[in-house]
Amino acid sequence: MKQWWLSRSPQDKLALMVGLTAVTLLLLYLLLWLPFQKQVEKKRLQVQNQRSTLSWMKQSAAEVNALKGKLPVTSNATSNQALLTLVDKTAKQNQLRKFIQRLKPQGSDAVQLWIEQVPFDTLVHWMGLLVKQHSIRLESVNIERQENKGVVNARLNLQRRPS
Repeated sequence: MKQWWLSRSPQDKLALMVGLTAVTLLLLYLLLWLPFQKQVEKKRLQVQNQRSTLSWMKQSAAEVNALKGKLPVTSNATSNQALLTLVDKTAKQNQLRKFIQRLKPQGSDAVQLWIEQVPFDTLVHWMGLLVKQHSIRLESVNIERQENKGVVNARLNLQRRPS
């Protein structure tokens, strides 16, 4: 290899060094810099999406608070029904039953629900009815926005309030 290098003319040596430098720079760009830039752009888009989600959640929280005062308070007429039956019945009445993917009892006074692709307003209205009219407590609520506007997936843990 050394013999071959020494046998090259100065112009050939210069051309080889320039070519080798260009290839090295190209490899560094393709293997290091370009993937780094793609990751930075991906993270920037994630931050932008998270900010959008936060803004949507704040707006939705304001809507929920506004709806709290609008729900009528009625007597607890169905308090003798089993919680699972009550949840199923009210979900059917509010056209939510088709969105419930899983309904799991947690003892006699608690239920866990997985609801998918449900209109947000309908879900919030139904939850308000459960709380106001049937004395159901929302132990935990996890709502995830979906790509379609106004549609969410939700996981709810409901519990009957003690009489």
